Amino acid sequence: MANLLNSMPWTIDTPGASVLYKTPIKVAHFEFSLYAAQGNEVIVQDQTGKQVWSATGAADLEEVRSAKVGWINGLIVPTLQGGGVLTIYIE
Repeated sequence: MANLLNSMPWTIDTPGASVLYKTPIKVAHFEFSLYAAQGNEVIVQDQTGKQVWSATGAADLEEVRSAKVGWINGLIVPTLQGGGVLTIYIE
């Protein structure tokens, strides 16, 4: 699978240092799921490298969700461990 930003919600399964989206977006929330083990991590940054959200997988949860996020200036997902998937819900 590859990162899918052309349908809603967005699905990210491949991390990288490059900017995935270069303009401001209004994010409803993030979900980190399908990670392999407790302790697997996801980090989300804006296009300037400022951390917007991070989460660590827990053994007793199938997914980890953020609270309401709001506007962010672009998108980078430099860390996505354990075969996890980041789902981004856009407002």
